[in-house]
Amino acid sequence: MFKISESQNLEGKITIGGSKNAALPILAANYICGNQIELKNLPTITDIQNMKEMADEAIEKSNGSFDLSDHKVSKIRASILLIPFGLLEYGKVDFVGAGGCKIGKRPLTTFDKAFQDAGVKVIQWENKVFEVVDKPKENIVLNKLSVTSTEAILTYLAFVQDVDYDVNVHQIAIEPHVINTIEFLKAMGANIQLNYDHSVTIKPSSVDVQQDSFEIVGDYIQAGTYFALGAVAKNSEIVIDGFNVKDLYSTLNIAKQIGIDYEILDENSIRVTSKNLENYQSVDFDTRIFPGFPTDLQSIFGAVLTQCNGVSEIFETLFEWRFNYLNELENLGADIKIFNPNKAIVMWPTQLEWNYVSTTDLRGGGAMMIAGTIAKGTTYITKEEIILRGYDNVVEKLNSIGVNIQRVEDNIE
Repeated sequence: MFKISESQNLEGKITIGGSKNAALPILAANYICGNQIELKNLPTITDIQNMKEMADEAIEKSNGSFDLSDHKVSKIRASILLIPFGLLEYGKVDFVGAGGCKIGKRPLTTFDKAFQDAGVKVIQWENKVFEVVDKPKENIVLNKLSVTSTEAILTYLAFVQDVDYDVNVHQIAIEPHVINTIEFLKAMGANIQLNYDHSVTIKPSSVDVQQDSFEIVGDYIQAGTYFALGAVAKNSEIVIDGFNVKDLYSTLNIAKQIGIDYEILDENSIRVTSKNLENYQSVDFDTRIFPGFPTDLQSIFGAVLTQCNGVSEIFETLFEWRFNYLNELENLGADIKIFNPNKAIVMWPTQLEWNYVSTTDLRGGGAMMIAGTIAKGTTYITKEEIILRGYDNVVEKLNSIGVNIQRVEDNIE
């Protein structure tokens, strides 16, 4: 577990690592070109390690079809990003199912339909089977603006063979990590044109590696987490760099309404202080697809709202179980009311007090680290392994700016 004590006077600089949500699809796609491209700024997180192990073990044991039936596959949702490689290399994939954070229903209907439209038969037996049986349609429309479905279908279509016509994919997600993935596919030789209307035009081609190395974009969700921490820890001033500040514009808009003091230093760095902490005002916000307020920062700012004057409303539009972390904040003394899976309010500035709390999901874990930093006494965060899935070197980074946090043995029975 993480043991974290109240910490004030934070100062220093945190350099953001590579984006988990960009690194995973790029890592999976790199297998298509035999891992010829050196990936720079690859985050040192457990999800990356697990993805490598899954891919390497599947390649070693596969014969005739790509075998993604190991139990490890079911523990990480990003495992579905290996399906394009399996289809391109073997023509058939045996897939046990995807796991990940418990933040609500995450059905693969959009993913499955996209691949069916791309000429892939999807059969649900004991395991799910994906098999190439036809050529893709000229126009494919995703059911939803799904990040993972977008990344996977574009990766497959970019290098599918014997297709001599353009394929248009409509209603794609355009989050920064999706754009980074598209840039990587181009580095592999893909011919992809991104259009203004949430669509792309792809001329399927063979792999033709264009560069020896590629840099993973900085993780703006990590940046938003450390930004929030600097905003609520008393008498603090920290600098965050190594990411595209423009990716946080919607978040900074909410921060400005709250009254958080910050300064954009350049396109890749920002300074945030807590000098206006006593005057923070309540705010209402809802989560949206990019460039709206990101759902991955909803819980992070939920922790910030516990220090705001008035009644703040959160409306979660994407995941119905994303409010689980609010129960943990209540355990620390926050004044919260959850109306339904999509709407909650956080009331008044409250002095949080130490307690044992659980990591409900990756970003809920980020919220617990922020809450533990400002809570009186010493807070214990269980299931810290979930946090380590997405925050690289988190203990070292927090220690470097003055947060009293350490990983200790979990003795709770």
